[in-house]
Amino acid sequence: MTTSPSERAWVSLADDIERILRSLRDTAAAFEASFAARPDAYALGDIAALRPRIRETLDAFEGLAIGTGIVAAPGLLRDAPYWLEWWWRPDGGTPEPLRVNLDPDGPDFFDYFNDEWFDVPIRSGEQHVTGPYVDYACTNEYTFTLSVPVFHGTRPLGVAALDVPCDHLERRIMPALCAERSPCALVNPDGRVIAANTAAAAPGDRLTAGRARADAARSGALARLCALTGWTVTSPQ
Repeated sequence: MTTSPSERAWVSLADDIERILRSLRDTAAAFEASFAARPDAYALGDIAALRPRIRETLDAFEGLAIGTGIVAAPGLLRDAPYWLEWWWRPDGGTPEPLRVNLDPDGPDFFDYFNDEWFDVPIRSGEQHVTGPYVDYACTNEYTFTLSVPVFHGTRPLGVAALDVPCDHLERRIMPALCAERSPCALVNPDGRVIAANTAAAAPGDRLTAGRARADAARSGALARLCALTGWTVTSPQ
């Protein structure tokens, strides 16, 4: 069976998102197992032992992801009240650890536990896709974060997460959208436009109920992508 260029583009992107989430679930499982071995004395050295797994994920998605890692729930580590075991590629170069201020008395304290990408999956117990939003802690660019919660029994340990710059996704999405025969936009659950093939909906716009109508997904692969991410295909009015 011959598939259209649009369908092939949606298949490729849905496959990659599915692979990323599967990889994050594997990282989450490794994190939980690591904690389970030392639940009363879990420390920075224990979480640092997961770095090879984190670097493996970053390398596996080098063309799409800019950073990935494990973010600990406050109070989890006996020697650090807050911690991100996060690695990223500045300007596509050699991976390095993300450096942020985790001193709660500091003026630029990174209170990540209040951010959507951490808070929502912990509260819901489900994987979550956040964005687009400006990632002031890392790239200062519009970003999507895919995150998977980690629990030991009912205790939240944190999240395994991965950042994808918006422009990396847009390069994948636009050829598929432009192959569609009618105006449409891909939007996040808040109605924020991710990409569109019409000037009536610019990326970053928030479509009100009067400006957007949810469509049935126009392909099986696009339906799968929307199920994985919570995104919706709309026809701007």
